[in-house]
Amino acid sequence: MSTASLDTDATQAVVALDHASAAAAVGMSPSRLRQHVRLGDVVPHFSGTKPLYLVSDLKEFIERLPTHPEHLLSV
Repeated sequence: MSTASLDTDATQAVVALDHASAAAAVGMSPSRLRQHVRLGDVVPHFSGTKPLYLVSDLKEFIERLPTHPEHLLSV
């Protein structure tokens, strides 16, 4: 079962994803997701030192991203 897609029926049962799976699910690299965490765009929960991302938070995070590439907005 792949957790790469947030809209599959199988993923609906998943509540949270680890860092690598969360990055794959939203279509970005783990380092890019880490950058968004540092900026406060998405906030992980922790089990010990392991970051866990709620699927609902990931969906909200994606919905808040710009709908056009940032470099095109300044043209």
